Amino acid sequence: MSKRETKLFLEDILDCVRKIESYTNKLSFDDFTTFAMVVDAVVRNLEIIGEASKNIPKEIQNQSTEIPWQNIIGLRNRIIHE
Repeated sequence: MSKRETKLFLEDILDCVRKIESYTNKLSFDDFTTFAMVVDAVVRNLEIIGEASKNIPKEIQNQSTEIPWQNIIGLRNRIIHE
């Protein structure tokens, strides 16, 4: 199996961010929390973002210090394991 390119992981992240925005942009927080399907979709996309972030090389993560990579990966770990 060939290793995926970093660019594809970054595209996954961007795609998931766009999906989360489209699912939630017209919802208040209270509305968001009432729609289980939307919550599930957002959580799944956060999971994918975290998984993709784990595959971004450390050198790129270190160059992009404005992105909280470890927090994103940590959130993914909490979602998966709790």
